[in-house]
Amino acid sequence: MSLSLRILDAISLLLFRLACLLIFGIVALVTYDVLSRNLGLPTAVWAVNSVEYAMLHITFLCLPELVRTRGHVCVEVLLTYMPDGLRKTWELGLHILSALICFYLAWQTADSFLTALIKGTYEVRSYDMPNWLIYATMPLGFFFGGLQFLAFPIRGESFFGASPDAHAGM
Repeated sequence: MSLSLRILDAISLLLFRLACLLIFGIVALVTYDVLSRNLGLPTAVWAVNSVEYAMLHITFLCLPELVRTRGHVCVEVLLTYMPDGLRKTWELGLHILSALICFYLAWQTADSFLTALIKGTYEVRSYDMPNWLIYATMPLGFFFGGLQFLAFPIRGESFFGASPDAHAGM
């Protein structure tokens, strides 16, 4: 595997592990929130909003690793029964289309991130959250997710479907 693909995989895994840390933080925060309410301790009024923001970031931090490991739902009936040459061409087109969609969304969310950063806007809830921080992980997730879609053909693999031999029970 080339160095660039190993670096891409390492970045994807790093982002995934950051998401795992956020999940650990959510568990700790929810546990504290429930215990504090039941024990009459001061509650964290910011807990719900923090969990919502963390869940948003988890979604985008996980995206590249989920693409890499094929953690998806895919209906591949058509691909399974296509002739081998047509299927490979179709899958390459799907990889490119998926990558282009990710890159477009990375561009749009990066634009929203920069606009919020320049304007200094805030989302006002139980605490003020800078809008740029809300958008921070979106361009990262989409960009590296798009690169992962492009990495499949380079590796000689497919994200979308398997050969008909893999579906012996169908």
